[in-house]
Amino acid sequence: MKLTISDLAKMTGLAKSTISGVLNNKDGFSEKTRQKVLKAAEQYGYVPNEIARGLSTKYTKTIGLVIKDITNPFYSRLTKGVQEVAGEYGYTVFLCSSFEDHRTEKEQIQAMLSRRVDGLIVAPLLEEVTFDHLFDLKAKSVPFVLLGSVPGLDNSYVEFDDYDGGRQVTEHLLERGHRSIGFAAGLPTSRASRERLRACRDVLSARGLALRAEFTFEGAQELADGVEIGRKLIAMKERPSAFICFDDVVALGVVKAFQSEGLRIPEDMSLIGFDDIDLMIFPLTTVSIPTYEAGKALARTLFGQIFGGPDTPPQRIVFDEKLVVRQSVRTVTN
Repeated sequence: MKLTISDLAKMTGLAKSTISGVLNNKDGFSEKTRQKVLKAAEQYGYVPNEIARGLSTKYTKTIGLVIKDITNPFYSRLTKGVQEVAGEYGYTVFLCSSFEDHRTEKEQIQAMLSRRVDGLIVAPLLEEVTFDHLFDLKAKSVPFVLLGSVPGLDNSYVEFDDYDGGRQVTEHLLERGHRSIGFAAGLPTSRASRERLRACRDVLSARGLALRAEFTFEGAQELADGVEIGRKLIAMKERPSAFICFDDVVALGVVKAFQSEGLRIPEDMSLIGFDDIDLMIFPLTTVSIPTYEAGKALARTLFGQIFGGPDTPPQRIVFDEKLVVRQSVRTVTN
């Protein structure tokens, strides 16, 4: 049976207001009274109800984190950064995943608000969706920070320069002599995928080249999608000499498909990914994205809003991406 403040009052002979005041670290109590309450709470295993405590204090000491895919290492590192900063402030993080579903994203935000979290960090879908729920948060002065910017919304956000990342990988392939290049894009709701693909097309166009339709795949989301794309590439009479995957998980699926057919990367096709996740089993050339640092920046920005109030100026933070060269791209000589 869970112990309540009323139970502690009966055990100590003190008023419930005294018990509550001491547990909430309020002034006006003698050291003797304070120690009596704290000793009893520890002895009998009193666990405070944080939501109930929030009714009488300003903060519940909780924040919500809504990400897109809890299984993706990209978000694992970001979550770690958020949790570390939250811990510095003595906060608990409620975590959930929208799994790239717009309706689920909105429902989870409402669920977090019903728990009376002090603020929200959201990695929202940014393409082909509406943003009414985010504008509503702003109108209600809910402290929140986004991973990515929303057009017309004057709010704090952290984002990555995905266009420049796409530029770097495409130029790297061209420098290695590749002219026939393919691309595996993500879901239509992924702005990162869109920007990387756009950069690739722009760089190729500037060289008088183009992405061939048969070498371009869309809707990739997980390892199995990469495997399927890899099988389609293997079946082609003429495949691209190099292939870009919008993230490392999809790239690893392509590797798996090639290896299952006795083919090798980069000998049979060069390959590049994004995110620089810890693959260990394969030396993939990729783009490093500072997700851990971004997670910390998201959390620090949110706490600035929580403690600074609704008049805190919005913060916009953009992280650069960096090409990491390993052994999955060969040099083509003509």
